[in-house]
Amino acid sequence: MEVAVIWDDRFGEISFSHPMIRDVAKARIRKFYELVKGEDYVILVRPELAPREALTMIHTREYLEKLERASQEPHIGFLDSGDTVHYPGMMEDILLVVGASLTAVKLSKFFDRIYIPLGGFHHAFPDRAMGFCPVNDIAIAVKLLEEKGRVAIIDVDAHHGNGLQHLFYDRPVLKVNVFAYDGKFFPGTGHYSERGVGEGKGLNFNVTLPLGSGDDAFQEALKVLDVVYDFKPDYLVVLAGVDGHKDDGLKSLNLTSNSYNLIGYKVSRLAKELGAKVVSYGGGGYGEYSAYCMLEFVRGLKGIRERTEPETEDKEKREYVRSIVSYLLSEGLPSSLK
Repeated sequence: MEVAVIWDDRFGEISFSHPMIRDVAKARIRKFYELVKGEDYVILVRPELAPREALTMIHTREYLEKLERASQEPHIGFLDSGDTVHYPGMMEDILLVVGASLTAVKLSKFFDRIYIPLGGFHHAFPDRAMGFCPVNDIAIAVKLLEEKGRVAIIDVDAHHGNGLQHLFYDRPVLKVNVFAYDGKFFPGTGHYSERGVGEGKGLNFNVTLPLGSGDDAFQEALKVLDVVYDFKPDYLVVLAGVDGHKDDGLKSLNLTSNSYNLIGYKVSRLAKELGAKVVSYGGGGYGEYSAYCMLEFVRGLKGIRERTEPETEDKEKREYVRSIVSYLLSEGLPSSLK
């Protein structure tokens, strides 16, 4: 089974992150490419450039006009309160990033497993940037895939995908979110009691990991994926952010590369058993091992299960996560959607 990796050399020069970590963010994308290009099951595919109109599927015209103006500024600045940067010519990079999602949706006709290393901007809202995310590329992919079949989102990242949850909270899209949470850690949203409204009622599952959680708690959290089997999606849209690694620059969780291999492997198994297609994203990652964690996810997506670091554990945190997962599974899906 081949894995299509959407790649353009320009990816290694794009970052919307804070100036203090922009170089780190760019370096991990370049390093990932050097690692993944040697994998014999990987097919590299160049993305198209998205038309500007594609952004209006999610974002307001007023906000897009703001992005256009910021892109024409001759200096670097912020689109929000101090996280997401704008820079000269940024709009062309945004169109390339969104174009990767458009390309992935089209490729899903031919490939069962697709990975976009530079993408997964799940904090962006229709009218504003947030958390290094100027646009919500994942939401655009989900919108397009909704026209083709039933969609499940699996969002695994150190930070709650608040923009993505907001956009589909009332939509018949399954949303499974696994992230670090204490009520204050950025963005401070995503309590496990948030289950969706309207057509999305009962379709939002937030598994909140205590800060510092290790591989054992993460493994426990992934048991919530049982709801995906019940939902029976045609497409799995997966954010596999690697910023929860124990050595990440934005320290929050205590995971190893083993956890990223595990989520990739579990997604691959899910997709195979359900006959679903996978469109996945690299998300965040700001450390020396970020690129290796991304590679481990891709290897898991291929169906390779391996452990490359000593596993981390914290029994107390694992038991807390077990209680959250138990509660969510007891709630389950609305009977009409099984």
